[in-house]
Amino acid sequence: MWLTRLEVSGVRNLTSVSIDCVQGLNLFVGPNGAGKTAIIEAVHLLARGRSFRSTTIAPMIQHGKNTLMVRTALHDESRRERELGIERCRDGRSALRVDGRPERRASEIARLLPIQLMLPDASSLVFGGPQGRRRFIDWGAFHVKPSYLEELRDYQRTSLQRNAALRSLKGRSPSLTPELVAWTTRLIGLARIVDGSRRDYLAALFPLVAETLRDLGLDLALELSYYPGYREGSSLEDCLREDYARDARFGVTHSGPHRGDLRLWLGPGRAAATLSRGQAKVVASALLLAQAGLTTRVGGRRSLFLIDDIGAELDARHNELFFRALEATDCQVFATAATEVSLGGAFLGSARKLFHVEHGVCRPFDGNEP
Repeated sequence: MWLTRLEVSGVRNLTSVSIDCVQGLNLFVGPNGAGKTAIIEAVHLLARGRSFRSTTIAPMIQHGKNTLMVRTALHDESRRERELGIERCRDGRSALRVDGRPERRASEIARLLPIQLMLPDASSLVFGGPQGRRRFIDWGAFHVKPSYLEELRDYQRTSLQRNAALRSLKGRSPSLTPELVAWTTRLIGLARIVDGSRRDYLAALFPLVAETLRDLGLDLALELSYYPGYREGSSLEDCLREDYARDARFGVTHSGPHRGDLRLWLGPGRAAATLSRGQAKVVASALLLAQAGLTTRVGGRRSLFLIDDIGAELDARHNELFFRALEATDCQVFATAATEVSLGGAFLGSARKLFHVEHGVCRPFDGNEP
């Protein structure tokens, strides 16, 4: 999959952008505040239905406008031409289109347009809390097993129902009510399905991560493991039974896949306690590159990499290795930089296209213009 054309209007300071894209690296350069990040934010909105910079749509819509629009033309893996589009309004209305037809399911566009997002704080995948790593697992599993999304949603809905049943106890801790027994039984069954899908996905991913770390020149005995969201060596059923008084007191389920995590270890301790920011960014890069490789190999779709401030925080050697590994994925890349960056021999010739962005205007250039 790769975008052949991108049209954006009403997104932050981008009044109207209409560009033709190359299958390799599309690099957007320009000063801070020019609108570079808004371009990849627009693509992210189309692919995932939300911004990575704000939790609501209003800040993303250009001042004085009521609507934003993002539209793409793309080739899928069979070289079939497809069209995707999204419109979002300040009043909350939204419209999705696939090949000119209305589409109600945002997941359909997400399925057609898998993305790998790499922001300047990419090291947070290592240093941050479990939510980001859990999201990483879930998106990866979805792109190799589309039915996983419904599995996860079923589990999440059941978890909410169990929490509601817990809150109805009003902090009391009596014997289990029939309603709570029913929701707990269903939760355990659905958790087993989600847990199995995650483990299958990670079992395929972990060897690719180790291989990619070597390609990126990081010589560390990094180990990865999956924490299912409850005590190791115990069943979820046992943990929920032991947690019951606490769950009833707080009105929330404390054990289950919604607390799952991808854990990274160096020796006996967590990698986050040892790695530098630069090393952590290399690890995060390896995770995303490996995920893209598995999405292609098993899911049958190439990812689109969205990279803000490409090359930041890595030294020249690791940047060169990263660019080579990125090119080897054969995935399309949309990246931003303050100035044109040295790519160490990667993305040469027609595999690279440069765009200058300033004051919300985006135009191609040959690298010799200011």
